Amino acid sequence: MKGIDSISWDLSQSGRRKQNYGPKCNFKKKRLAPGDFKGFPEFSKFVQDKFKNVDILENYQTIEQCSLEYDPSRGASIDPHIDDCWVWGERIVTVNLLEDSVLTMTRFSGELNRYNLLDVSTYPPVLDEKGHLIERPLSIDAYETTCSKTMAATHQHCLAPYSNVSPNINRDFVDKFDDCSDSEKADIVVRIPMPKRSLLVLYGQARYSWEHSVFREDIPSRRVCLAYREFTPPFLKGGRCADKGLDILERSKEFWGHEPIINTQ
Repeated sequence: MKGIDSISWDLSQSGRRKQNYGPKCNFKKKRLAPGDFKGFPEFSKFVQDKFKNVDILENYQTIEQCSLEYDPSRGASIDPHIDDCWVWGERIVTVNLLEDSVLTMTRFSGELNRYNLLDVSTYPPVLDEKGHLIERPLSIDAYETTCSKTMAATHQHCLAPYSNVSPNINRDFVDKFDDCSDSEKADIVVRIPMPKRSLLVLYGQARYSWEHSVFREDIPSRRVCLAYREFTPPFLKGGRCADKGLDILERSKEFWGHEPIINTQ
């Protein structure tokens, strides 16, 4: 936290402040540019190093790191949303620092052209239903522009009825969910505790079929978290956008020092 607070904050939406390290993205026009991205602050390196010891984050290559501050004095919150699916990969990672909080999940019922969700079926999943990394030879269709029908079907389960989810989750919840009508499903809310100093990874249906949000009432005092993003397969080796992805991936290996800001107030 000392390192984070030694860098100036930028104002964000809904009362939040942020420090963003990553490429410039235009999700509507699907444009990506490195901009002035030169890697990440040195003080945060140990966090990314710890990812190497987390099985579900095997081969995770961070290409965006964002510090987010939620302060109740500004009424900070974040509205229900799904992170963009064109450039940000399957695993959405959050490290919760200051203050316990709650992530609220609500079933997405909108059109699949939102959040670039239609892109999901054009590339293969990174994890299987049990959260294990799916190993594929790069010579096959692991990172091709358009994945095979088999791979598309595998990833399409993320947008399918909830009965297709991982067998290792709470089956009682799944059975009750499947028995609900469409209108009842739309009203279901899942509350995920986020203790301070905890790691949360969204993937599969939690990533693509549910919107996540943080309510104002779940910010009792200043909350700071680190959000991490990886590329979708088209931007990795062998993909159609690999040339753009390679430059950013190389930049993401760098960690830099900085001069702390001086608070004169």
